[in-house]
Amino acid sequence: MHEIFADVKGQSSALDILSKIYSSKRIPNALLFSGNEGIGKHFTAIQFLKLLNGNTASSNLKISKLSEPYIKLITPLPRGKNETNSDLPFDKLTSDMAEEINEQYHLKSENPYHQINIKNANNIKINSIREINKIVSLNFDEILYRGIIISDAHKMSIEAQNAFLKNLEEPPEGIIYILISSQPDNLLTTIKSRCWTVNFSPLAENDIAEILNKYFKYSSDSINEILPFAYGSVTNAIFLLENNFEKYLHKTIIILRYSLARKYFTATKEFAELLESNAALVFNMIVDLIIMWFNDTLKMKHGNSDIKFSSYKDTLEKFNQKFDEVDISRTVARLVEIRNSSERNVYLNLTMMNVIFEVASIGMK
Repeated sequence: MHEIFADVKGQSSALDILSKIYSSKRIPNALLFSGNEGIGKHFTAIQFLKLLNGNTASSNLKISKLSEPYIKLITPLPRGKNETNSDLPFDKLTSDMAEEINEQYHLKSENPYHQINIKNANNIKINSIREINKIVSLNFDEILYRGIIISDAHKMSIEAQNAFLKNLEEPPEGIIYILISSQPDNLLTTIKSRCWTVNFSPLAENDIAEILNKYFKYSSDSINEILPFAYGSVTNAIFLLENNFEKYLHKTIIILRYSLARKYFTATKEFAELLESNAALVFNMIVDLIIMWFNDTLKMKHGNSDIKFSSYKDTLEKFNQKFDEVDISRTVARLVEIRNSSERNVYLNLTMMNVIFEVASIGMK
C-alpha cells in the first residue's frame, strides 16, 4: 500500500487495489468506489488523485482544496426557477443557493468526511453532466491527471446517466472519472461495465473514533457511547451524536414491540414520524438497529454477553423466552434483503411496511 494512503482508515483492501493499479501504470479511465456512506470513499479519491499527479506539495494542495482544473466535483444540486436542461448548472440558482453550495464544497475541502448537505439537492442534473464536455475539451498539459468526481453517482437520472455514458465511451487522455456511490445497483449496467469497481468496507469502531477525534469536535465520552450503533459509518455516528441517539434506541424498541404485537397502524405511525427528515439515512439506521437487536437476541441465546442493547437486556431476555423456537437468523437475513432493496426502491413507505410485516411474522409462528 502506498504511503499516501496512510491517513485513510480501515480500507486496506481497497487501498491495496489502488496501489497496484498505480504501480501497473495502467490507469483505468473510470473507477467506481462502492460502499456505505461515511467510510472514506471521497477521501480515498482525493489521495489517489494526488498519487497520480506526482504527490507534489503544489498539486496536493490544489487537489485537497478541490481546485479546478485539477478536480471537478459533481454533486446533486437544486433546480432553479424556470431552469431548463440547456441552462448551465448554476445559471438559474439564487445567490443564496450558490452561496450554500460553495460553503458545502468548502467544508468538504477542509474535512474529507464532511457530508455535503444542500437543500433540495435531490438529483444530479443532466446539465451538470453535459458541462463535463466543456471541461474535458480544455487542455492542461502540465496536469498529469484531472479528476472528475461524481459524488452520489446513483442520483443521476436515466437521462443524465445516458449522457454520461457518452463520456465513458470516448475517454480523453489525462482524465479520470471517479464515481462514488452507496447504491451502485441504481447505475446503468453499461456504466458499471466501463468502470473498475473498488469496494469499500464498513469501518471498525476504533477507526471511526480516530476519524471523529481528528476531524470533528465531540467529547470522547459521547463518541464511545454511540460507537456500537454507528454500523461502521462516520455519517451514522455523526447523526447519532447530533440527534440524541437514546431516542432512536428507544424508538427502535417501540417499533419492535408494536410490530411483534401486530399493531400495524401504531408501528407505522412511530416509524413514519422518524422519517420526517433525512428519511433515507434514518430508515437505514433504524433497520440496522432492528437487525442489531435481533443479533443481540441470538448472542444472548448462545451465552454471549457482548451485546449492543445492554440497557435493554430485560427486553431481550423476554423475547427469547417467548419466541424460543423462532429462526431469528432467517428474520435477520430477510431484513438485510429489505434494507438493501430500499436503495433501489423510491417508495420508502412501502419498504417500511415490509420491515414491519417481517417483524410481525415472528408473532405468527
